Amino acid sequence: MQAERKPWLILMTHGEFGAEMKRSAEMIAGELKDVYCLSLKEGKDPIDFVGELKELLAQAPDDTIILADLFGGTPANTAARFALEKEYTVLSGLNLAMLIEAEMQRGILRGNELEQDLCQAARDGIKNIKEIMKERKGL
Repeated sequence: MQAERKPWLILMTHGEFGAEMKRSAEMIAGELKDVYCLSLKEGKDPIDFVGELKELLAQAPDDTIILADLFGGTPANTAARFALEKEYTVLSGLNLAMLIEAEMQRGILRGNELEQDLCQAARDGIKNIKEIMKERKGL
């Protein structure tokens, strides 16, 4: 029996943020397969960055998940060019909680349900630890 194929994950970030985040996620979740990192490095022409994504998407499944670091930044704007093609999930605000959730849920959730789940995981990962500690101590 053949295992069901999972959607690819493409991390689009400034510098090596995506590659480093992938390594960090692997410390927690194990090896991440079919996860690709596109890095916008200083001096890279945005047109070349678009070409890299276009080339990768030509080989990618239709339900690929594209996660960008910063809304309005070049990586997110590049991903936006492809947001309405095929069945891509395209989100910004990439953080470690979102990436780990994407790894766990890709292939299980689809479409809007997946998009909402990943956005919620990203939001849930943000906590004011000082306030939580104050509440626990009754301060």
